Amino acid sequence: MPACLRSLPMRAEMLALAVTVAAAVVLLSLDSGSDVRMLEIGGGGDVELVPLDGAAGPESVVFGRGGEGPYTGVSDGRVMMWRPAERRWAEHSSSSAPELLDSCRGSQDPGREHECGRPLGLKFNNETGELYVADAYHGLRVVGPLDSVSRPLLPNWQGSSPFSFANGVEIDHETGDVYFTETSTRFQRREFLNIVISGDKTGRLLKYDKKNNQVEVLVDGLAFPNGLAMSTDGTYLLLAETTTGKILRYWIKTPKASALEEVVQLSWFPDNIKMSPRGGFWVGIHAKRGKIAEWSISYPWLRRLILKFPMHHVQRASSLLNQLGRQVIALRLSEDGKVIEAVSVHGAAQKAFKSVSEVEERNGSLWIGSVMSPFLGAYRL
Repeated sequence: MPACLRSLPMRAEMLALAVTVAAAVVLLSLDSGSDVRMLEIGGGGDVELVPLDGAAGPESVVFGRGGEGPYTGVSDGRVMMWRPAERRWAEHSSSSAPELLDSCRGSQDPGREHECGRPLGLKFNNETGELYVADAYHGLRVVGPLDSVSRPLLPNWQGSSPFSFANGVEIDHETGDVYFTETSTRFQRREFLNIVISGDKTGRLLKYDKKNNQVEVLVDGLAFPNGLAMSTDGTYLLLAETTTGKILRYWIKTPKASALEEVVQLSWFPDNIKMSPRGGFWVGIHAKRGKIAEWSISYPWLRRLILKFPMHHVQRASSLLNQLGRQVIALRLSEDGKVIEAVSVHGAAQKAFKSVSEVEERNGSLWIGSVMSPFLGAYRL
C-alpha cells in the first residue's frame, strides 16, 4: 500500500484532534475581562419564536417606511410581512413567475430555488416605497408599492443571466444608487460551502446607477462577499467577507473614495450587517471559523479530499462542532471594529439558533433571522 494511503487514518485522527482543540480555543476568543456586554439567550421566555407560513429561512429583516413589518424573504421565493396585531404573516411579493407561485409556495427544496427564486438581502427605498431584493438566482430585483411580483432591474447584463449569486443590498438614499454583492460567479447559493472550502475569490461588490440604468463593478476578487450596510452619514459601506472572517470598509465619499480597507478580523464566519440605532453595527454569525475551513484553503490536498464528500455531510459536521460550548450568534461592533456586545445562546435556544444570518435592532428588540430556521426570533433588549 502506498505510504500516502497508510497515512490517511493518522491524518484523520490528527485532524479530528486539531478541530476539537480549535473549537475550544474559539470559545475563549471573547475575553471575559473585557468591556464586552454579553447578552445570554437561554431556553426560557426571553426570546419569541415567530413561525413562518410553511416556508423557512428568513435571511434578511427589514421594516417599511411607516414602521410596518418586519418583512423577510423565505425559501420558496416569497417576501413575507408580519402583521403583529393579527399575529399572522401576509404575502408581500414573490420572485417567481405568477404561474409558478402556487407550486412554489411552501417549498424548502434548494433544488427548486432557481425556479422559485431565493430572496436574500432586502432594502426599502424610503422615498419611493420600493423594495429592492437581492435574489440568489434571479439577480437584483425591485417591487413597487402596488406590485406583488418583483421585476429584474437588469434582465440582461453583459449578455448573460442577471447575476449568479446576488446576496447583500444597500441603498444610497441621497442618490438612489443601489449597492449589492455577488457572492460568487462560479458557484450558486446551494453550493455555498464549496465557495469556502475551495477558496473561491470570484465575488464582487457592484453599484447600480439608477439614473443611467447601468451596473459598475467596484471591487472584484472577493472571498464570499456577503452582507452590506451603509454608514449613517453615507460616506462608506461595510461589507462582510465570509470566507476570511473580515469586515471591510469601502469608501464612497471623502478623499478615500474607492479605497477598500479592513475594519476587523473575526473568529467567526460573518453573514449580514445592519447598523444599530445605538451606534455601531450588528453582524450576524453563521458559524465559528474552524480549522477545517482554514486548512482547506491552505492545503490543496485536504481541500480536494473534503470536496469529494457530499456537502450536506460537511455541513452536518460543521453544525455539530458549532454546538460545543457557548455559541455566539451576533456581535455589535463600533465603527472601528471593537466588539461592544455579543449575543450568545445556550440550552434549548442553542438548538433553535444553529446559525444566524442577520440581526435587526428595532424599538428595543433584536429581530433574529436565520437562513436555516423555520421561524424569526424576537429578543427584547
